[in-house]
Amino acid sequence: MASIMLDPKCFSAQYSTAPTDACSQTDTSRSAASADLHQPPSQNHAADWCTDDGIVLQPLYTRSATETSPCMIADRNFLLRGVTKELGSEIEVDLRQRHAHPDPELTNQAVLDDLQGGVRSIELRLDRAIRSGSWQAFCPHGERANEGPHGAEEQQDREGLGNDGVMLYEASDFDTALASVPLDQTAIALDAGNGFLAAAALLARLWERRGVDPAQARGGFNADPIGSLSRDPSLARLRGKSMHGLSDLAAWTSRTYPHVTSVAVDSTPYYDAGSTDTQELAFSIATAVQYLRTMTTPRVPQTETLTIDQAVAQIMFRFSLGTDHFLSIAKLRAARVLWARVIQACGGSPSAMKIQTCTSSRVMADRDINLNLLRNCTAVFSGLIGGADVITSLPLDHAIQLPDEFGRRMARNTLLILRDEAQLRRVVDPSGGSYFLETLTNQLCDQAWTLFQEVEQRGGMLACVRNGWIAKQIAQSAEKWASQFAFGEKTVVGVTKFVHARDRIVRRAPPDVDRLRQIAITRFAEHHDAQVAIPLLEHGPNLAEAMFVAARGGASIPQLNRLLGDQVSREVSS
Repeated sequence: MASIMLDPKCFSAQYSTAPTDACSQTDTSRSAASADLHQPPSQNHAADWCTDDGIVLQPLYTRSATETSPCMIADRNFLLRGVTKELGSEIEVDLRQRHAHPDPELTNQAVLDDLQGGVRSIELRLDRAIRSGSWQAFCPHGERANEGPHGAEEQQDREGLGNDGVMLYEASDFDTALASVPLDQTAIALDAGNGFLAAAALLARLWERRGVDPAQARGGFNADPIGSLSRDPSLARLRGKSMHGLSDLAAWTSRTYPHVTSVAVDSTPYYDAGSTDTQELAFSIATAVQYLRTMTTPRVPQTETLTIDQAVAQIMFRFSLGTDHFLSIAKLRAARVLWARVIQACGGSPSAMKIQTCTSSRVMADRDINLNLLRNCTAVFSGLIGGADVITSLPLDHAIQLPDEFGRRMARNTLLILRDEAQLRRVVDPSGGSYFLETLTNQLCDQAWTLFQEVEQRGGMLACVRNGWIAKQIAQSAEKWASQFAFGEKTVVGVTKFVHARDRIVRRAPPDVDRLRQIAITRFAEHHDAQVAIPLLEHGPNLAEAMFVAARGGASIPQLNRLLGDQVSREVSS
């Protein structure tokens, strides 16, 4: 989708955040000017002075605005600012770049280029077939578990192979994609959707094969079944298996890999679909609360569970950032306050929130793509100022197809220049003390907390996703957002305004994956019958650990997904 480029007049006066004593009320001329500034100019549209959440933006903010804002937690200032190190030391900001080329060998080339160019963390997005949690796509035509041909459904599964992600199915594929990568120094994160258990098992197996000490392994398995369900409602049948798997993966990761997170709360499906900032905050917190319950509540007496502090340490939040840097910064600050309030209510110890930010796909245009450099720069800047721990910078050609080398280089240099040359990492919470941003943070907190409570009253995040209530809320905000562009209330530079007369949409041919698909299907058909007979829980009651042992024995991701499906079927039938 196209980007939001707000008229600069909306925020021109908001830089004026001087203290009240700098504008004495005894000065009648200044008093009259101040009174005029507090009223929106009549020539401006109401939308120019109001966010999508209905928060009215004033042209001038004073100390009185922050003094009347209630603090949700006693030690709010520490948690709000995201201070994880002693003052005076540089703030660590991890540049984590995403890779999704279907060919593992070409992915490896891009990964090595990124590492040489200053990247310290890699995210591997597995293809749609793996993210669906299915194994049927790998079966030869008409041989889906001896169920006979399934026509269009079978073809749809097969088209997921190599679609929008790397084709990593076996340990050797992971080894190829990460060849020559120093795994003891590089954080590896996965985006595997509902295939997170099997993908985590193979990544753990690769760490073991490379001799990486569990204490040195860094990254994230990123289990997020509610986020996967939000993207694809047809995955509702996988919800039980996925939530149980999340609990087991968190317990196994907590006692095995001290520097790896197992759970992701990814709000990008909501924001990219058109949600407001308040909705994204509320739905993120509601999702995290659902995961906390899952990780700390045993399914059966022998099931491993975590304490609240251990469960909190397993969660990484991911937020989408647009081109409104004020709202983006305030959103990240508000997220910390909300999460600290949840931890406090659950009886946990104060803990810094782990935040990853990524430029939203909805602000990246496929026309005049050079302007995407500015949009991405704004989002990266917001992430740095907002105190993100991990930042993903999108290439300028993100909306076209897979990025080329130039797009990837510009994406990583955007963050490196802001972080290292602009010295933005040397300041803790640089927006702190701004009356405007402090007020906006509190307003987002209040609205998001109210919406979060409504989600809880309706049965929690999973129930609201399943019954369509979340989709309905986002659809309303997305329709309003789209209408503002249709009626010219908002513009997209290069798309709806100031269109380059000679600019054309750049199209790139998608990679040819037919050969890779056939290789994957052939490999699966050659040995899946022998592997699939292994009873999964012979290795113990923890599904994640059992999957790892099976991966150590040579099982592939589709085989592991089939093993898991058979095991869940046995549990349901018993």
